[in-house]
Amino acid sequence: MTDHIHNSPSNPAAEEWTSQPALLVRQPEPASPEPQDKDIRPDTGDDGDDAETTASSTAPRWLIWLCGLALLLMANQIKLPVAGGRLGVADLGFAAALLGLLFHQWRNRQRVFFPMLALIALAAIALANLVSRSGLGGAMEMAQLVQQFFCGLLIMSFLVESAPRLAAATVTVGLAINLGLAFWQAKQYGFGMVLPPADVLKVSWGFGEAYTGLFRSRMALSFFLAAALAWVQPQWFGRKPGFFRCLAVLLGTVVVLVGIAHGQMLFLAVMALLAGAVLHSRRALAVNLIALAILFGVGTHVLPEKHRQVVQETFSPLKTGDYPGELKTNHLDFVAALRMAGRVPWAGVGSGRYQECVGRCYDDLPNPIFNDIDTDTQAGWGILAGTVGIPAAFLFFLLLATAAGDGLRRYYKSKQGNVQTLGGALSLMVFMVGMTVSDPLTRGLGWFVALALASASLPNRWEDLRRATLLSWKSVLVSGAALGLILAVVAVVKPVEDPLAGARKDRMASSTRRPRSEVDTAAVTPSTVVAAADFFKVIDAGDVKTMTPPFEKVSDSQAAKQTALRILDGKGVPPPDKEPSMEYGGAVFEFETPSDLECKIWLRVWWDGSCGNTINVKVDDEPRSVTVGNDGTYHTWHWLESPKTYKLTAGKHTITLLNREDGIMFDQMLITNDMAYFPQGIEEE
Repeated sequence: MTDHIHNSPSNPAAEEWTSQPALLVRQPEPASPEPQDKDIRPDTGDDGDDAETTASSTAPRWLIWLCGLALLLMANQIKLPVAGGRLGVADLGFAAALLGLLFHQWRNRQRVFFPMLALIALAAIALANLVSRSGLGGAMEMAQLVQQFFCGLLIMSFLVESAPRLAAATVTVGLAINLGLAFWQAKQYGFGMVLPPADVLKVSWGFGEAYTGLFRSRMALSFFLAAALAWVQPQWFGRKPGFFRCLAVLLGTVVVLVGIAHGQMLFLAVMALLAGAVLHSRRALAVNLIALAILFGVGTHVLPEKHRQVVQETFSPLKTGDYPGELKTNHLDFVAALRMAGRVPWAGVGSGRYQECVGRCYDDLPNPIFNDIDTDTQAGWGILAGTVGIPAAFLFFLLLATAAGDGLRRYYKSKQGNVQTLGGALSLMVFMVGMTVSDPLTRGLGWFVALALASASLPNRWEDLRRATLLSWKSVLVSGAALGLILAVVAVVKPVEDPLAGARKDRMASSTRRPRSEVDTAAVTPSTVVAAADFFKVIDAGDVKTMTPPFEKVSDSQAAKQTALRILDGKGVPPPDKEPSMEYGGAVFEFETPSDLECKIWLRVWWDGSCGNTINVKVDDEPRSVTVGNDGTYHTWHWLESPKTYKLTAGKHTITLLNREDGIMFDQMLITNDMAYFPQGIEEE
């Protein structure tokens, strides 16, 4: 086959990339030797049966092409209509490549490079889920990270070492396929078209019906294009690009940049390309500057107005409509996520419980409007810190930052010959900054974080391999079994009911509330008992004064008066850029208070699922409604409170329930100034 890429010291300045039949390797040109670090790989015992080398030293063609196919299948978020949508197209290619790699390691006693800090970060995240008792849901979320950053990182390390040019070609094909489909979608639905998050989850194959490429959202597609372009462009250039190669790179760069439909991601891509060009060569810098000039000219004079509008609106973190100058909801969500991390800093609330808990951490912030947040625009760092704790999130950040730094160091040590490490470092920078506005640790994007990690972390061939981690098939199985054991324990341990109960500044911890029947009357005087319950108003669904569709009255045997208000699943939600209002479905109720008071409002509701578990509440003429819900209690009647208290004057008042998500029902409303009261079952005055 070929010699392993670490086999002999060479002059990296004279290195060039060449191809052999069915296998792409890098070989040195004959050149005068320069002092380099010696190849001091551990003695593998060539004279014994236990001798092991790295997996690329005798890499078979079938395995290289299988890993390349797996990488191509990872450039999407297509889900299969089986197993509840949990199985994706990428999972099939991943499974085949992993089995092939393990078989190759076992049969040939060979090893694969793996950055040890990645294993430490994964173990920390798994242990955080064990401490937070996240249950089966947390174990499933964690299993996806293990799949991508343990198994996937092994596959990527093997591929970028064995066939770097094949990896670059595969990413290029993935970019072309997604861009071709996205431009067709722009023609069909409009450039930058998005779907509300509730509708995205209903798309049968997980993508489409908007500007998404093979991904599920505009943001996910834009993140992929930005990170993949940063990774592959240095490899398009090579070491010394000629005129025609520069021309081809210019064309490809402009096309990809035009396809990025999110202003913040476009900005990150441009910054990464310019930084890489400065490090690469004057020709690369000139090509990127010309590409930006063409992009500006095409964007202002050729492309439709909608294109410019989408990029401009998504570039600013501030709202421009009803509440100009206010942070957009997804950025406010990041602030709330950091507050949540501050309340449970060591282990977080548990993977898979972010949406359930973050709404309770908004406090003084404008309450989240679910459909005002584009899909995949919740900050990855906020989600990570809030769900697995600050230490584990910091370890993951350290993993990315260290790998990016190592990639730049290796690029300079190779006398600017190892462009793959430069691309890996640039892509990691895009991911690190991009995680303040989106979460790439998902199906599709997570694989490319692993690709960037592998590219930046892989040692140059003359480096001291005693400082590297080379895993044999036994080490892979033992490490995987250890992570799997932790996940199994997480899955079987009963999850904690309220991850924020008892947390600092948690205004909604249910452990502080008791039903009126359980109030310790011996601890208070009769006058205080009367004062605590001097206002207790119950309003039933049948008392509605005004109602607009898709709200409707239905019979329900478990409702207080056998009548409930319902928004049937699939009947529609407010547009993504609009606040809930009577125009999109509402129900108005009236009541009267005998005197000025401060009160709480409780709702008895029924949720269909995670895409139908909220309703908005508005009292009198408030400028904006607040959201009740975002909990994980489905298919049963239960009580939830409004996240704020209300100061009401004596007299008549109105409460308006507004459509925020379909698939919900409402039965009763309780207004009381007894702040310690916790309603249960059907309430009566």
